[in-house]
Amino acid sequence: MIKKKDLAYFGGKKSITFRQPHWKWPPFSKEKLSSVKSYYLNGEKKNLRGYPKIVEIFENNFKKYLKRKYALSTNSGTSALQAAFFAIGSKEGDEIIAPALTFHATATPIFSTSATPVIADCSFDTGNIDPLSIKKVITKKTKAIVITHLCGHPCDMDEIVKIAKRHKLFLIEDCSHAHGSTYKGKKVGSFGDIGCFSLDNNKLLAAGEGGVLVTNNKKFFERALLISDFALRLKKEIKTTKNFFYSDTGLGFKHRIHPVSAAIANSELKKINFYIKKRHKMLNYFSEKLKKIPGLHPPVTKKNCHRGAFYGYRPFVNKEELNNVKISKLIDLLRAEGMEVRLSGNKPLHQLPLFSKKEFGPKFLGKNLKFYKNYKTGDFPESEKFYNNTLSLITFTFESKKLINQYLNAFKKVCYYLAENKL
Repeated sequence: MIKKKDLAYFGGKKSITFRQPHWKWPPFSKEKLSSVKSYYLNGEKKNLRGYPKIVEIFENNFKKYLKRKYALSTNSGTSALQAAFFAIGSKEGDEIIAPALTFHATATPIFSTSATPVIADCSFDTGNIDPLSIKKVITKKTKAIVITHLCGHPCDMDEIVKIAKRHKLFLIEDCSHAHGSTYKGKKVGSFGDIGCFSLDNNKLLAAGEGGVLVTNNKKFFERALLISDFALRLKKEIKTTKNFFYSDTGLGFKHRIHPVSAAIANSELKKINFYIKKRHKMLNYFSEKLKKIPGLHPPVTKKNCHRGAFYGYRPFVNKEELNNVKISKLIDLLRAEGMEVRLSGNKPLHQLPLFSKKEFGPKFLGKNLKFYKNYKTGDFPESEKFYNNTLSLITFTFESKKLINQYLNAFKKVCYYLAENKL
């Protein structure tokens, strides 16, 4: 029986003895180092100014991986999303539906096109955008839907694609969490009109920083390229006369990926399946053990879905099984045991100032969005329920099983105590 004095929070011995940080990503590899050296030693001799050869090589390999016709690398996933919204012709008066549960950068680039973000609720089981909620917020002004495959779990693509087609809406996939994730055997990023990926250092395909936009639509690719680059690359790749007119200047932005990031990403792309397999092996072990502990439930993965990158491990907390402990107190108890843990991800969009009131969002940005909706807590109950009842843990991949077992011991100690005692 666990006693109060056994908990580290109350002076007991810590369960986790490893020094923090416990998760070290990205992993080191000789191949990655070699790719960077190769660029510096040989790259410039073969480069087209403004469009290094290594960038072209990476884009060709990435579009083959996704089975898309076009790929455009950028300096971040956020820039890829901004290019996507511009590519579909998003403008003032348009509405774009976005999920309440996502990193804010899924939706903030919408403001750059003077369109209005409209939030939809998410499902409590996966945290992904709920197709029923999408249907409820569609209006005559709706231009597009942007979705996030949260924590690598694919959205309900059959239903979402059906909705987009029925209402003639553009569909943009934010795949920043979902490199290699599949829905019914097909990779995410290849369902919508445009797919966007992040390459920042926390992502499975980590390149320091960067992003990629993929599409099968030549028009979208050319418009995305116009808003992201200028000069020689545009002259080489833009074929449409009205777009080529801007080839000298582009449209005012320079969002190119750094060639070193492209070199790293190209090297890491070769190992992506190995990383995914290794990560799933460790997280499956963790999940099997975790589901035996009272008050905790591993993340759900639905039939016909594969999480791929599995970015972010977020177990559910059943507070009723733990004597209705506040989740903030549970986190305090676990941190005292030496665990790296926090409340799940980011606050739902409607609880962030930029999206909650006109004076904090559009007005501050100098936008007069006539149809902007003020949101408040309670508007999207399922998303709030997910956020308030899940923990965010490190994404075990190459860490030792000894560390994982210490995390499990910390959970056992704290949860078994809470199941029997009220704080």
